[in-house]
Amino acid sequence: MSIKITSGGRIGSIRTPVEVMEIGNPGMPGQLIIHNGKLYLYGPTGATFIDGGIIQTGALLANSITADKLTIGSQAFTHNITWTATDINTCSWSSGTIKWTKGTTSSVNSGNTGNIAATTYIYYNNTTTLQKTTTYSNAVGDEKILLAIVELGGTGGKCVITPINSVGGTIDGDFIVTGKIQSVDTKTYFDLNNNRIIMADSTTNRLGIGDI
Repeated sequence: MSIKITSGGRIGSIRTPVEVMEIGNPGMPGQLIIHNGKLYLYGPTGATFIDGGIIQTGALLANSITADKLTIGSQAFTHNITWTATDINTCSWSSGTIKWTKGTTSSVNSGNTGNIAATTYIYYNNTTTLQKTTTYSNAVGDEKILLAIVELGGTGGKCVITPINSVGGTIDGDFIVTGKIQSVDTKTYFDLNNNRIIMADSTTNRLGIGDI
């Protein structure tokens, strides 16, 4: 049994199960269709608002979705977890708290990566124990957020940590490209381009090495 109701029409009592119900002018903007338990709604300009029960973004008012309606992976966050490069292939982290946009918090236990053999992604998955993976795509999802990326360090150094929204990152010197490193007052500096090291106080050079 099918029922079609044109705009402004009314439906009487129904005793027989309805397979299809159309409200509005078929194929025209403003039409609502209920078919096999699924809902289809088309806007006044013909845009699809609901397609088989799935609401399209065009049907949503701006700023109408609040953070408490979003999955963990879609929410903004901040946290106080700190990261430490233990050695060339191990990163550890402190216990801490993640604060979500919707106002709630989640606790995280301290832990470490163990000895990594490749770039490792540390992520939260709605439990108190952080997870790790060497596959970047596994570190994000509806119930996951990426918290840090850990890379193997150079010989004699420590692992390189790139944290997300927190402190405790490390830098591999091999990735620094510069010609001059100097103090804030510019009196003490390492001039790599001109092979010169100068150490000085506010008025007098105290030590000079290289081409002076």
